[in-house]
Amino acid sequence: MRTNKFSINLSRAFLLLLATLLAGLAFSAPARGEFAPLWTSRVPAGTSLGSGTAGFHVDPDGISYVTGIVGSSSVNDIQTTSFEADGSTRWSVTYDSGKSGDQARGLARGPDNLLYVVGNTPGPNDFANVLVLVYDVTNGALLKTIKYSSGPGLSEYGAGVVGDAAGNIYVIGGTVGDGPDVMTVKFNSAGVVQWRKVWDGTAFPPLDQDAPVKILLDSADNVLSCITGYMAGGHPDYVVVKYAPLNGAKLWEATFGVTGGDFPADMEIDAADDVYVTGIGIDFIDKYSTVKFRGTDGQLLWQFYDSLGNDHSASGLFLDGVGGVFVTGASDPEGDHSNFNDDFFTVKRDATTGALLWTHTYGDPCVGCYDVPSDVRVDSDGNVFVIGQTSSAPYSNDVLVLVLDTATGVEKNRGVFFNQGVEIPSPGALRFDAAFNLFNGGAIYNANTGAIDMSVTKWASLVGGGGGIPCEDLRSFQARCKVTSRGHNLQAQLTLTDTSHAGESVTVTVDGAPFVLTINGSKAQLSTPETTAGPHTIELVDPAGCFPPRVVNCPAD
Repeated sequence: MRTNKFSINLSRAFLLLLATLLAGLAFSAPARGEFAPLWTSRVPAGTSLGSGTAGFHVDPDGISYVTGIVGSSSVNDIQTTSFEADGSTRWSVTYDSGKSGDQARGLARGPDNLLYVVGNTPGPNDFANVLVLVYDVTNGALLKTIKYSSGPGLSEYGAGVVGDAAGNIYVIGGTVGDGPDVMTVKFNSAGVVQWRKVWDGTAFPPLDQDAPVKILLDSADNVLSCITGYMAGGHPDYVVVKYAPLNGAKLWEATFGVTGGDFPADMEIDAADDVYVTGIGIDFIDKYSTVKFRGTDGQLLWQFYDSLGNDHSASGLFLDGVGGVFVTGASDPEGDHSNFNDDFFTVKRDATTGALLWTHTYGDPCVGCYDVPSDVRVDSDGNVFVIGQTSSAPYSNDVLVLVLDTATGVEKNRGVFFNQGVEIPSPGALRFDAAFNLFNGGAIYNANTGAIDMSVTKWASLVGGGGGIPCEDLRSFQARCKVTSRGHNLQAQLTLTDTSHAGESVTVTVDGAPFVLTINGSKAQLSTPETTAGPHTIELVDPAGCFPPRVVNCPAD
């Protein structure tokens, strides 16, 4: 029976990290790439093996939210934090039921300034109950705590959550029948259960290991649950079930798989409500297997495998809305997991026909060159972002963002989030704000202490010059060093052609340190007092590419 590839990748990544640190290779020497992060903000999560990021969301205005498990090995709580668009903390709250075992597993925005966090919490006799926390996004106030159990003596959990415009909450999670089963539950805005549906595969114990993957709503608020479902032969298949929102009636159920092992990893819906699923499919070897189901009846429209080496694990799926289907994940050239030489492997297919349009790979074929992506996103200018962890030269345990061309798959740019000695970053989900600034919800691991921080990293938009503000709307960018009675004062001023962008933000770096400035009228201004003598580089990085860097010199006293 196929072992879960996610747990394999985590174990391999940890072993590789340990080997790299022991060899003294944890420091990264190369210069930074052109696509540098604007900021990284962190939330301490503790030293528990389960600590880390479990859910991540970005609002159109660039406000971000991250949730996860925090605590020690003996006590787990749920921490949820919101960051401003400039990376400063808006609020941070902890949920503690008073018992060990509180776990976050997902996060989603709801209507009317609501934020949903889903997971589980100990119930009677310490059996896990589904937990939904409803927060006010403006201040982090806990508005509602929903605890649910379908019966005594059952351990149940929520794995994913979505909400509709009326405030109804839909949760996909796990329950127990003849083995692990999958349940989908609807709560109304008051937190009262409206219906519960259970999916139980036809496999017999102990091969019955059904698991939730993802939950989404289509344009009519029909509920789509993606499931790893174990069939009568004991093999897993892709399963998608579409439920009516009013009463949970099954509208259709679609499956795909062969007699080996098919493990879904991600699901997305297009504007026509057709459904796409990607994951691992067995075709002599493990390959990417991507399928498209018709939204009206679940009929299979197409299915294709993608492969490069001898073992593959898909991790991210994205639809660009203009006919592109993007899948990324890891490819092991020879299928030997012991030599840690996986590569980034990204493919683009046509949404209508499934035809392969291009493939892209990244990674060196050497022992220890462990390169594994976590997600993929595409902006409105056709920049394809693939993020992952890399150890191919000249990098070592760094987070790499590749920027590919949507038409050809050719790399156009890259950015690196370097490790800091014993502090090793790891990537997670990618998200955009309305201006297509790029955000990643990941983690940072301290190899000395074992402590983990949840992290959010932001990169400037590459659309229209970046930040959603076209270069044509900018008139001038000036910088100087002013000598005052208190020392040197670095000053910069961005002047726009009019006041149409008042209230929006731009980012200026001083010697690489970012400063997010708010446009006041037609100007954004920066002043940094008590600056040291010598040359300083001041650059407008968001929007990017509009003006060359300014180098000013502060004279010695």
